[in-house]
Amino acid sequence: MAVLCCDRTTPEIILKYGYNSEIHNIETQDGYIIELHRVRSSPVYGPANPYKLPVLLMHGLMGSSADWILMGPEESLPYLLSDQGHDVWLGNARGNRYSRNHTHLSPDGREFWDFTFHEIGLYDLPVMVDHVLAETGQPQLHYVGHSQGTTMFFVLNALRPEYNRKFRLMHALAPAVFLTHLQNPFLRFLAQHETAALQFVNFFGIFEVKPYQEDINRLAKALCPDFYSRALCLDAMHTMTGNKYHHMSQLGFPMLLRHLPAGCSLKQVAHFGQAVTSGHFRPYDYGTEENRRRYTGSAAPPDYDLTKVTAPVVIFYGLADQLTHPTDVRQLAGRLPNLVALNQLPNATFNHMDFLLAGDAKDALYDSIIGNVEQA
Repeated sequence: MAVLCCDRTTPEIILKYGYNSEIHNIETQDGYIIELHRVRSSPVYGPANPYKLPVLLMHGLMGSSADWILMGPEESLPYLLSDQGHDVWLGNARGNRYSRNHTHLSPDGREFWDFTFHEIGLYDLPVMVDHVLAETGQPQLHYVGHSQGTTMFFVLNALRPEYNRKFRLMHALAPAVFLTHLQNPFLRFLAQHETAALQFVNFFGIFEVKPYQEDINRLAKALCPDFYSRALCLDAMHTMTGNKYHHMSQLGFPMLLRHLPAGCSLKQVAHFGQAVTSGHFRPYDYGTEENRRRYTGSAAPPDYDLTKVTAPVVIFYGLADQLTHPTDVRQLAGRLPNLVALNQLPNATFNHMDFLLAGDAKDALYDSIIGNVEQA
């Protein structure tokens, strides 16, 4: 596998391997400027087949479009789909390094960061879907979401059921909907104290998780010059993302460190913390008084109605995933009216980030996704 140049942006990395890359900027209903990255042609297949449905891929929390392409053309899903003649689109949620613009709000101000996965699902995803369909002239698209990339899908289709018809098939990788059984002790501690933690950092004018910065990378290099020989560095990474990564490609962590975090709102993180402690899949909980004002007199936010998510869904999950636990994934599966398949990854040690960075992700997962896309 070729080594990627991690200082490059997603479009630059795509071009590096001979794929046609485009940048599309679109505006949401509430004024955020979202950047989409398009893979329009492949050095293997040539220009995308206009008769094949496009594929839209969405990253997880603190991620970006780069998450999907870090392992190079032989192992990354967007390249593999492009090699089959599909028009591939990589989304970026508001607040990450590619979508830090607004028609009138500055990312230096608190108001810009006043959003959670609720707004991403309600505003960001529909404008991306509509743009892809308008550009390709197709009535439907295939969707692949990882972690928060699935969350926004379920928010959108529960709140705006008319969008269900625009999805031919949804592939949910490690879906982050119900999170009660999150096992990572560090993240569970943060979830249990999310209100106090958010108030504390907001007091100091901190409203975002900033995108990757070069000084962080220099520190990582100083502490971990040979990342795989430093148990302390690996353990620190495992603390943040889950259990040990037995499938991680040798280049996985170095690539990830150069692109993650890509940025997000701290309120967005707190919203996931609420899902852990409440056991509900619902909008942000502001407390009883504010909830009554925002949610038509209800003391608690109303749950998203998953019975309205009628688009066909295929779920993939890993047994060793400490963030989206198999029990929670199966709870989601039981709520969906049009579940096509619930797929457990065969290896018992497959974990949350393995869906993107495992050396065997192609054989374990991507070949199945490509097969579904080709047949649907």
